[in-house]
Amino acid sequence: MVVESFISADDARKNPWYLFFLGMVYASMGILLAMIIFPNQASLTAVFLTTLATAPLFVSLLKSEEVIQIELIEQRKPLLLKQIDIISVFFFLFLGFTLAFSFWFTFLPDTMVESVFNTQVAELTNIQGLTTGNLFNEGIFTLILQNNLRVLLFIIIISFIYGAGSILILAWNASVLGSAVGLFIKEQVGSLMGTDYLNNLALYFSSLPAGLGQYMVHGSFEMGAYFIGSFVGGIISAAVVRKQFININFLKFLKNVTVLITIALLLLVIAAYIEVSL
Repeated sequence: MVVESFISADDARKNPWYLFFLGMVYASMGILLAMIIFPNQASLTAVFLTTLATAPLFVSLLKSEEVIQIELIEQRKPLLLKQIDIISVFFFLFLGFTLAFSFWFTFLPDTMVESVFNTQVAELTNIQGLTTGNLFNEGIFTLILQNNLRVLLFIIIISFIYGAGSILILAWNASVLGSAVGLFIKEQVGSLMGTDYLNNLALYFSSLPAGLGQYMVHGSFEMGAYFIGSFVGGIISAAVVRKQFININFLKFLKNVTVLITIALLLLVIAAYIEVSL
């Protein structure tokens, strides 16, 4: 496959910021191909094709990750600190996806936006309906937290079973966030955009930080938890494949996994509180 030759697993580890640009390319390819091949189901197809393009790289990453994880377990070293590079790969890839989805949401004609982003916009409408208002609401907080916990559990499960399958959730969340950012930019500067493409790009990039900032205040905590969830799923999968549950170091492994899950849970609590309060 051509997409597999863009970057190797070793290069991704050494230069995770490459994944920012690769994420933009893969998401843009997914959107454009979805509009051409499945115009009536482009919304979810774009997410699926984005995932499909990214999967080969993450299969390679997870294969090398298994060896590193087991070595760390056997040497009784902390996993999270030693694996910050793989977390960085998730982060930059997610950021690239988000930027691409927000770009196309902003610049595609409204008729195409309705086709390509209709599912994402519906999801945004549901979320905004829950969080309208500035007063803290315990019921809404609990509802949001429960939903985020379900997502975290699902990510851990599919990371354990499918490995790179967690990229699907990553791409979906990026598409929703990108749609929210694109909608924000259109509301702020849409009336100023015309036929001058350079001016339109300038308006887009000048509004982008504010758009990202509006949602990344709580979104960064959520995505941090989901990145850790993907990592934990891979660790558990590696331990089962290599039968680490019968190894003398299993208690150390269990402790590391418990710490990681606890961190993810705390991040989701913080994210839910911020989302309801702001």
